[in-house]
Amino acid sequence: MIVEWLRKRLAARSSRRLVRAVRSLLKKKGDLMAPREAEHAEARVLACEEALEKGSLHEIRTSRRALRLFFDNNLKTYDKSSVRKNVEAVAVAVLLALAVRAFVIQPFKIPSGSMLPTLLVGDHILINKFVYGTRIPFTNFISFPSEIARGDVVVFKFGRNSPADGSSSPDKGVFYIKRAMGVAGDKIDISGRNVLINGRPVPQVYSGDYVGGDGNRRYAADRYEQTLSGKKFGVIYKRGQGSTARGKMDFPLTVPEGSVFVMGDNRDNSYDSRFWGFVPVENVYGKAFVIHWSWDLSSPELSEKIRWRRILSPID
Repeated sequence: MIVEWLRKRLAARSSRRLVRAVRSLLKKKGDLMAPREAEHAEARVLACEEALEKGSLHEIRTSRRALRLFFDNNLKTYDKSSVRKNVEAVAVAVLLALAVRAFVIQPFKIPSGSMLPTLLVGDHILINKFVYGTRIPFTNFISFPSEIARGDVVVFKFGRNSPADGSSSPDKGVFYIKRAMGVAGDKIDISGRNVLINGRPVPQVYSGDYVGGDGNRRYAADRYEQTLSGKKFGVIYKRGQGSTARGKMDFPLTVPEGSVFVMGDNRDNSYDSRFWGFVPVENVYGKAFVIHWSWDLSSPELSEKIRWRRILSPID
């Protein structure tokens, strides 16, 4: 009983799909067909529809077989060629991939150690471009914008709207990745190894020695665990150095409207807002959320180049 029901269901689905295809072809190319040819096609479509209404498995299969045979012998020349179908399928896939990259997710490779220990050189990450609003491609216009939160790891690009200028400016047009430490209205100050937001130091706890690398360079550092807006993440400082670099900015400072203050987690080896000021919100392209691949180019052994444990790790 169940087998018979399943056969009838599959046959009916196949028949409906064929009917839709023939009706679509008649609508688009019917003017090019001979009148008798179009009439025969319509008659066979109607026979399939009548068989579907009756629900007889034998009639459904028979009418479908007759329509398929007529389609192959008489109508196939009006249909798209297999080459054209494949080209269109590839084109649609490419357009979808470009749309996803433009509006939703974009890959990014970590080029330096400024975000150690959170991100290593050779990490390949994905950026959520939708979380802060939808950016219109090739512009700085963002529709339905949402606020950047303290502690988010953000990817941004410096352009003509950047306030930084002169010898201390970052490279314009290059993507950077840092952690958002202050948002509009926040008063930022630096005292020793403490970052103060609105007069309160960001909570941090010493968690031991850190031994890591920046490309081919290896060094030891002091590691702390910081907590900001409910997010916990690691930061490192040069061992034996008593204070965090204050850069070239005049502290304390207040983050202006429409801007964000960013810092690298590698506090003594990061070129960030302490040196060149604030990042305009419209220059932020998205939030880093996962490591999808990690490749250690400094490792001499091929078996050790892939950092398997980091793949698909979330970014805090």
